[in-house]
Amino acid sequence: MLLAGALAGSTMAVTGTASAASGGAADAVVPAGPGWELPTASFTQMTVDDASRRVWIAGDRVHPDGSRRGEVTGVLYGGAGPAVASADTAAPLSGVAVDPTGSKVYAGQPDHIANYAHGNGSLSPLSPIPAPADDCGRELVHTGGRLFFTSRAPASPEGCDDPVGIGSVGVAATAEGAGAGEVMYSYTRVHLEGGPGGLLVTAPERWSPTDDPDLGIYRVTDGADGNVLEFLGERRFAEGGTGPGMDFRDADFSADGSVLAVADGVRGTVLLGGQDARFLDNAYAPLPEGVAPTAVAFSPDGKWFAQGGAGSGDAADLTVASADPAVERQPLRIAFDDEDAGRRVVPRGMEFSGDGEQLFVVTSNQEGTKFWLHTIQTREALAPSGFVDVATPGTRSTTARSTGSM
Repeated sequence: MLLAGALAGSTMAVTGTASAASGGAADAVVPAGPGWELPTASFTQMTVDDASRRVWIAGDRVHPDGSRRGEVTGVLYGGAGPAVASADTAAPLSGVAVDPTGSKVYAGQPDHIANYAHGNGSLSPLSPIPAPADDCGRELVHTGGRLFFTSRAPASPEGCDDPVGIGSVGVAATAEGAGAGEVMYSYTRVHLEGGPGGLLVTAPERWSPTDDPDLGIYRVTDGADGNVLEFLGERRFAEGGTGPGMDFRDADFSADGSVLAVADGVRGTVLLGGQDARFLDNAYAPLPEGVAPTAVAFSPDGKWFAQGGAGSGDAADLTVASADPAVERQPLRIAFDDEDAGRRVVPRGMEFSGDGEQLFVVTSNQEGTKFWLHTIQTREALAPSGFVDVATPGTRSTTARSTGSM
């Protein structure tokens, strides 16, 4: 349950191809870009910096002597600067966000939000942003001109998943004088997702199979009335106790903000109205049977919709389709099934570039101790081709198999 509160004052490129006939639609080619093994031993969050053309990823790195340090990694996919930018911090590190200009990068620490000036791949520490204590892992999002973050200090070290104690969603102050503070509270951990036009989703984790958390949709305001968020709608998934509550994995807004896709561990992909949280019919092809949903992403150019999951064997872990369900093309399906490239798409592990030409996918091994960043080049999706494999190189020879067409 969320308790709303008022805030007063306030690359490396090697490609392969894949396609298949699609009942009248032209064959298509989708080169699969690099599969780069990340230097971190954990993954907490990723974000795409369109201004600097980098993918920022937050996690912890384990050094040969066994020590653990937090690391923010920025992988270049165009533009200027070194191929990989990084900043070393105290562990644990969780959550990452970037401002729209690409000039500031933020990362979550247990007692504050780390703040970096960024330019051409160089990160310089700035004064940390105050934040309540957090022992459960933060999430960060920059939307509507404001930086939001989660905080949760459980009653016991094992209490992150228990409804004991209260966590919060906070907002940082701005250079223009907008105030900082908590904007809402929750009894469980909360996930955040931003959207176009200053949209913000808050999605609490369910603490038991019978719990029915309420997903909320808000719009960021100028705070003139003392409230930084305008409430737009909420949704509980159990529908009056007739089924299990929301088992949140990921969420993303369509390019125009009219649709919110939610990856639910029980139901698969659920579509909601982006302005009122009402249930919508889902006409997208689902992930294959037996593949647990972990991630969803719409491309900001309005062309593509991707669903990621965790399957086994030949089952497809990634499905990419037209964002318009009326387009009669079979979705592209890719199976990550190599121990040296990852075997599943991690929760919240997918983001498109702003122009929709790249889909960035983070995969992990079965144990969740190694992680890879893959790039799907969607710009080539309409090129005619025969049926071939998609090669996705990692730090060693790796392959991602695909079927279908776009």
